[in-house]
Amino acid sequence: MKKLNLMFTPDKREDYNNQMHSLGRTFTLVSLGFIFIVPIAYLIAAKTWPNWTVLAKCIPFILGYWAIGLIEAVSYAPLLGTGGQYLSFITGNISNLKLPAAINAQTIAKVEQGSEEQEIITTIAIAVSSIVTTVIILIGLIPLIIWQEQIVTVLTPISPYVLPAIFGALTLVVVAMYAKIAAIPFLVCIIISVIANAVGFGLDVATMIIVGMVISAISTTIMYRIQSKKIAAKEKAVIATLTESDTKDTDATDAIVEDIATENIKENVVNEEVIEVEEITEEEKKE
Repeated sequence: MKKLNLMFTPDKREDYNNQMHSLGRTFTLVSLGFIFIVPIAYLIAAKTWPNWTVLAKCIPFILGYWAIGLIEAVSYAPLLGTGGQYLSFITGNISNLKLPAAINAQTIAKVEQGSEEQEIITTIAIAVSSIVTTVIILIGLIPLIIWQEQIVTVLTPISPYVLPAIFGALTLVVVAMYAKIAAIPFLVCIIISVIANAVGFGLDVATMIIVGMVISAISTTIMYRIQSKKIAAKEKAVIATLTESDTKDTDATDAIVEDIATENIKENVVNEEVIEVEEITEEEKKE
């Protein structure tokens, strides 16, 4: 059995993706191990166990978070790339840090969606964002420890506007890049949100993500089919034009061939008459 070397330099895109998946799964399991070690170590140190009855009541809440995680994994994958997705889900803060950093880097570098350049640029941007975030958190912990109450008091009024501000700027960038594709889901989601709030039935972010994904899938499928029909009609028109042109060219060629054949026949007849005249003349001379 061939041993897999996770630290080799891949030459092909497929080898790179396989390497990223192997490394990503490995470090994801390591991260999950560290996450579970903390509560397990606390339970062992405190010599206590959780209340299973209360924990069972949290199962719907946990399943809801699993659904959100699954939706985010599917919806963020095209924007984050292979390596960037593993990095983002291990380090966290995807929607408010990693995703904006990735999209901003793609916009600045002007890379093509789904290309190798996009994969590399996105992975580097997310890695740098993770490092910078960690450094800033470490630096920010110092004043937070000293002036915790004052800082919390100042930041509490503005904290509800942080995510809307980030997503607002992010939405404008995405809509500007993919205006035709994003217009229908964007407008429909706004209409649904306005109607739901007017009725008094508020929709949370997770629900709107699902609604937006469904609408995007339906609208893009319809647009793709319409575009495919237009392309097919244009191709048929071009083929018909070429066929008519070829037919005309064939008729013209046949006419030319007939003319040439006629001229050749005439020449042959003339040559034969000339030969006959010459033969008669020679015979008369001999006589």
